[in-house]
Amino acid sequence: MRLLSLFLSCVALSAADIVGSDLLAGALARGLDTAAGKTAADFGGTLPGRQAFVDGRAGAAVLMMRDREVAPVPTGKMGVVEFRLASAVVVVATHGTNRAESITLENLSNVFARDPRAPARNWNDIDPAARSELITPAVCSPAGSMVLEIFQGIALEGQPFRQDVRQRIEPDLAADLLASRAGSVTLIPRPPSGRGKVLQVADGRPGKSSTAYGPDENNVHNGDYPLQVPLILYVRQDRLAELTPALRWLFSDEAAALLEKQGLFPAPKAARTRFVQRLDTR
Repeated sequence: MRLLSLFLSCVALSAADIVGSDLLAGALARGLDTAAGKTAADFGGTLPGRQAFVDGRAGAAVLMMRDREVAPVPTGKMGVVEFRLASAVVVVATHGTNRAESITLENLSNVFARDPRAPARNWNDIDPAARSELITPAVCSPAGSMVLEIFQGIALEGQPFRQDVRQRIEPDLAADLLASRAGSVTLIPRPPSGRGKVLQVADGRPGKSSTAYGPDENNVHNGDYPLQVPLILYVRQDRLAELTPALRWLFSDEAAALLEKQGLFPAPKAARTRFVQRLDTR
């Protein structure tokens, strides 16, 4: 059955102009179809989308690109234009009274991992000057956000979560924890709209920056904020003219609002405007 599903997915992708991550399925795909005046998009997943793009069955692909992953090269080594369309992000939030302003990936691993190097169960395990307050760790990973998977892959390096971590809690419960639990540290896809404080995050891994960055749109787009996986748009140069109407819409404020509603961080407006200008002046 799974083989049949994969086969059907590949058949569908062969008829699409723009393919890629299933995070973009739904309203964004429908908007692209409307802009192109035809069925243009089929977001069946990064792996089948990447293969369709490489094989020449699609003119553009939006792919989730992990750290150090190589960009796709179409058959025949056709030139490719690329743009950082959006990012799936993990925001680290805590109670508003917490004295902490930043945290490292190592600290987060010590809080959330089952077998950390230096277990942190209290906030003064992280900062000796902090008040004694038990840490209450939780993960809010709504459908489509991939908060849990991204955090486990980057901060935990594939380790399982410790047993008392509350995983996949609902957004309402995440908001309640941030408002009522002084020791809370909650992973969420976007900054909290109500009470709670966002912590800046420092990577600190070998070869990476030790500077802490907050998850604002520029830090995310520039790749400085470490807890993210970008969605990169790749377009074959020989298909740019044909795909321009759909691409112009993809970089519109309307599309950016849909990406944000999905829990993603769209590229800043200035960056999207520059890309549209590149389409108009090629």
